[in-house]
Amino acid sequence: MNLCKLYSRDILGLSVIGFFILSILGMIFGTIALFNYASGNAALAVSNAHLAVLHIAFIIPALIIGHYINRPSWVAAVDKIKFAREIKQS
Repeated sequence: MNLCKLYSRDILGLSVIGFFILSILGMIFGTIALFNYASGNAALAVSNAHLAVLHIAFIIPALIIGHYINRPSWVAAVDKIKFAREIKQS
């Protein structure tokens, strides 16, 4: 694994974090939609429910990318590179 692949793995990891944040935002929108529906404001509830579904859908690419970047061969290669850097710096 070269450095370019290592940094692309880090960027993919940051994108996983972003996708999880967006999916949590979807859960918040879903809760707001539930409260709007309970209070009788159906139009606003439908709007928030639509936003919730769109944002919760971001969990799917987050899980796929997370599974992709945590392959045992990649994890072992990253540990090897980090160990080599520590030895070089000492």
